[in-house]
Amino acid sequence: MSTTDESMTAVETAVLAVPGVADLYRARPTLGSAVSAVKSLAARTAPGRVVLDGDVLRVVIGTDGSRPAPAIAHEAHVAALTAATGLGIALSRVDVRVARIG
Repeated sequence: MSTTDESMTAVETAVLAVPGVADLYRARPTLGSAVSAVKSLAARTAPGRVVLDGDVLRVVIGTDGSRPAPAIAHEAHVAALTAATGLGIALSRVDVRVARIG
């Protein structure tokens, strides 16, 4: 597992700890993240669900419906940004999308 994989695992863990986040889904792959996913499959490791695409972090969540989805998405954004920044990952943007509510 590379340092980037370990970092993304830490970001996933931070997002999943947000109250109301029920699941993470793999963000739509770009060319760079698709190559990374293929490498993960070749190494027989599960591809990460949080995608670092250059300096953009992409997160797709499912919520449990216990709270409003926009509030949960905002907290997931803050958690992802805080975790990535704490790991020394410089980001220009964090995209959080809600794929499922409840």
